[in-house]
Amino acid sequence: MTEDETEMAPAMTAQGAPIPRALRPVVALAEIAGALGLLALMGLTVSDALMRSFLNRPILGSGDLVQVILVVVVACSVPLCIAAGRAIAIEILVQRLEQGPRRLLHRLTALTGAVVLLYLAWRCHVNAGEAALFGETTMLLRISYGPFYAVLAASFLLSAMLFVLEAWRGKGAA
Repeated sequence: MTEDETEMAPAMTAQGAPIPRALRPVVALAEIAGALGLLALMGLTVSDALMRSFLNRPILGSGDLVQVILVVVVACSVPLCIAAGRAIAIEILVQRLEQGPRRLLHRLTALTGAVVLLYLAWRCHVNAGEAALFGETTMLLRISYGPFYAVLAASFLLSAMLFVLEAWRGKGAA
């Protein structure tokens, strides 16, 4: 690795290694989009509750908006959790293994996660096309589901790439 590739990055892998330069803008975009989505969810939910309670005028389509914004927040969260090493892991038995088997098991687990996420990315990609073809939308505001399936597909693809990177480096569970 060159010196430019190893300089501190805004996001680090579970092992404290920097995210590769090519993925840094994507990870930063996921952080920003996820934060903005959470802010939008909070604002919409509070505003809808207040307007419903005090003015008897709920926000039209707030349920539809919450539904699609939540997809974006989840799509941003999955790769960020993997990049930060916060994927759920139960290591009570793994900790008792020697270093070699522990590393091998970590690599196999990361590759298995990558395969599952690649399958999910493929299914979301297929669903995006089908949603566009059949005109699937939210109930009230008629927001198309297609772009949100595409966002999930991209998120799962990025997450799979991060798991492959983790398996390639093989430094987990040390």
